[in-house]
Amino acid sequence: MGLVSVASKLRKTTVVVIILVLMSSPVSGEGEKMFYPAGSSEIAVTGEPVHVGDELMASILVNNQGSNSGSVRLVLSDSTGINLSVGENVLINPGSSREVSAPLVPASTGALELNWEVTSDDGGVSSELSGLFEVQVYEPQTLGMGFGSVDWTLLSGLNCDISVSLTDGKQRDVSVSVSLVSQGAEKEVQRFNITLYPGLRTLSLDLGQPDADHISVILEPNGWIPSNSVVNLTWQTGVTPPHISPSVSIGVHEPDRPGTDDFVNLPYWLNNSGDSATLPGTLRVVSISDGMVLAQINVLAVSGGESSPGFLNIGPWPETPMVEAEVIWSMDSSEAMVPLTVFSYSEGGSGWELPFNAMAALYGAALGLVVVLVGLVVLRAVSERTPRTESDSKILRESRITRRLERAPMKREVRCPSCEQRLSIPAEHTGSVRCPACITQFSPTQIDGEPDSEEVKQESKEIPNEDTTASSEPIARSHEEILSCPQCDQKLRIPIERRPVRSRCPACRTEFMAEVGEADV
Repeated sequence: MGLVSVASKLRKTTVVVIILVLMSSPVSGEGEKMFYPAGSSEIAVTGEPVHVGDELMASILVNNQGSNSGSVRLVLSDSTGINLSVGENVLINPGSSREVSAPLVPASTGALELNWEVTSDDGGVSSELSGLFEVQVYEPQTLGMGFGSVDWTLLSGLNCDISVSLTDGKQRDVSVSVSLVSQGAEKEVQRFNITLYPGLRTLSLDLGQPDADHISVILEPNGWIPSNSVVNLTWQTGVTPPHISPSVSIGVHEPDRPGTDDFVNLPYWLNNSGDSATLPGTLRVVSISDGMVLAQINVLAVSGGESSPGFLNIGPWPETPMVEAEVIWSMDSSEAMVPLTVFSYSEGGSGWELPFNAMAALYGAALGLVVVLVGLVVLRAVSERTPRTESDSKILRESRITRRLERAPMKREVRCPSCEQRLSIPAEHTGSVRCPACITQFSPTQIDGEPDSEEVKQESKEIPNEDTTASSEPIARSHEEILSCPQCDQKLRIPIERRPVRSRCPACRTEFMAEVGEADV
């Protein structure tokens, strides 16, 4: 019994001694750790220089030297031990290395001392994965904006310059929003991002020709907080669309009475009483009678409140007694004009002149003819409904025509010595006459070899036939300036360049259309 008890006590004592030896022997702590620095044991800090409101990032590369996977995280704390930032858990496989990081946004300026430590719930962490670092935090940067020049013209559209400023520090990303306001309604028309560097930068905005009375520009920081309020980063200014008031003035043309093939020098002034420059355009002289462009030049823009003088060279002058035209200043979506009347030179001197506007009389005659023709068409339609009266009406018309011819004064016919035009004049007339074709003035008594019996005739004025319509208007054609009246074969002189033109025979008063072509047989 004694020996067994002694042996038992010896075994217990041996176990206790072994445990005590193991517990008292020095343990290598690093030998039991799983996580160690992979390379440098210094913490890396990015985002400097850092301003209040900026985010900095602390990170370190950690290696797993254990046999099992484990997660680690980076913790940042202040000098009092209060955690300021705890990074996300990062899983690291055995034998692998991964970066472990934690963000921090400083809330105050000055020197900031931070403690850092890598911690883990899955294994031991080397003491090398901890330390202390310091960061200098600066005041927040200030973002500024202001409007420069605002220019709105018809040629270039609406252009606006804005200035953007950034105080000392790091470069910053900014979003720019441009909106147009019309009668209180706002619409964004542009949005773009820019990178600002400390200092002043000018931005040019090209906005075309908008329908707006205000421009609104907003600056928005991207990922950072400026020292000034966002309210101070919104600017608005009023704009006024360009206004022009163009007009044309002309001076005295030279020569006063141009002859055929002459060139006329016409002074002009392009006036703009508006507040903005006009667009470049053209200045042309257009004949009213046939729409022919007699002269055309290109003109530059005229500034607001200014006048631009110049000269128009018109020619060669047409062979016509008078030219009625318009001087037209044309621009994109705008036009101004002034009338121009020029009397041509006459070799017969200052003889008999028409006491009225010939073109106006011609237009009136054409209008009257149209009215008469319409009345005749209506009368014809009525007469077709009442055929019993058709023969009686015809006899009555013929009798009226006969009586008019009998009452008409005696006429005699003479030939123009210049163009051989045949003229019908009163038989008792002894003074001078003027040829309506070539405007030559002559005395009928000075013409030799004039027959007497054939020169005197009745004045035959055409009485419109009720069966005549606008489509049956007589037409005379020739390849020469001289053609024959389709009614009485009177020789008439009508310049080819003026055809087609509606004419009236001075002998029988027949109105017809003069055209270029072969004469009808």
